[in-house]
Amino acid sequence: MKQKLNPPPTGLVLEIGSGDNPNPRSDVLVDRYLGADNRERGGDLVVDRPFVVADAHHLPFKDGAFAYTICSHILEHMDDPQQFARELMRVSAAGYIQSPSEIAERLFHWSFHRWYVNLVGDTLVLHPREPHEPFGELFDYLYEYNPAYYFFQRSMPDLFWVELEWHGNLSIEVRDESPLQLRDPETLREMVRPRTSLLGLLALFCASLVARLLRAETRAKLRALLRRNYL
Repeated sequence: MKQKLNPPPTGLVLEIGSGDNPNPRSDVLVDRYLGADNRERGGDLVVDRPFVVADAHHLPFKDGAFAYTICSHILEHMDDPQQFARELMRVSAAGYIQSPSEIAERLFHWSFHRWYVNLVGDTLVLHPREPHEPFGELFDYLYEYNPAYYFFQRSMPDLFWVELEWHGNLSIEVRDESPLQLRDPETLREMVRPRTSLLGLLALFCASLVARLLRAETRAKLRALLRRNYL
């Protein structure tokens, strides 16, 4: 999936929770856990540039130290999302956040996440995640081994991922209940509206077939070669 992030060409870029797959543009990496302490990564921790062990609720950096901060699949883990937002705004002028959507959370088996995340306007709206996961790991296996499902999910990014690029102000709201209106026909039609042209869908389908035929190790090497952190 192509991420909608636009870090500036100059200035320091921080990445929080970089894990096994840091963004090529990041200058400084932050992670709370080392080695095997974090079982939620997809692979071994990558430390190939300046690296800081820190809690994202209390970042050990000066005010305004960074031009941009990347946080991919981190927000849903936070103990205090609003304190996390304050720290991001304190150390950085702008940034990018990506999280699984509430729809994705309810399909996949991510028991270690704390929050459902939705984007309402320019506000990230969180509410507590329910412990029950009726599908177990079924959709994890569909995504990994079924090219048709992989293609479907990649063709509907807004349904499965939440993305926000913020500048100056980052708004995060915590609620008790979901903001999704899943019984409203107009809302549902907008949620499932195709976002990709027919030509784009054909290209994505071919890419999906190839991607699912390649082993994870091969995809990792291609990401490194192409300087992309998603493939």
